[in-house]
Amino acid sequence: MEVDMGTLMIKPDPNLKKVWYLCWLVVFVILAVGDYLLITLLVDPEARLILGIMASALIVVCLLVLLYLPAYFRSLEYHVEDEAVTGRKGVFWTKASTVPYAKITNIDITQGPLQRMYGIGNIHCQTAGFGGAQGSKAELVLMGIRDLEGIKNEISARFIKKQ
Repeated sequence: MEVDMGTLMIKPDPNLKKVWYLCWLVVFVILAVGDYLLITLLVDPEARLILGIMASALIVVCLLVLLYLPAYFRSLEYHVEDEAVTGRKGVFWTKASTVPYAKITNIDITQGPLQRMYGIGNIHCQTAGFGGAQGSKAELVLMGIRDLEGIKNEISARFIKKQ
């Protein structure tokens, strides 16, 4: 990648949806098994009814998440521009973030075990005023990126060029 290429548009890798689905599947299975065990162990019919209602609510929430995740994934879009890194996300409420190169203090790469399994990760663009305690939160996180080092190097090259 060259520094003077203009705007570089980045969309997350489709494997990000798989990671999200796997995480939600684990949560759903744990809650469903726990609910099932409680229903089978309880003798009180009123308690069973309440747990049955909770199980139904859990299924509804799971279905809503299955509908929401693809829409949220489609909303993710990042741009590495000449003056700043920008990001846009959100289904119902959209959030647009712009981090000028002059404000960037740190660029980190993170990968969880599932992300490593699918060859993707996150790039965190942190600023001095936004990071909080020990940079715990980045101002802009590029999620589901496949070419982590390449994108980080592109941002770094433009950052160095601006100094």
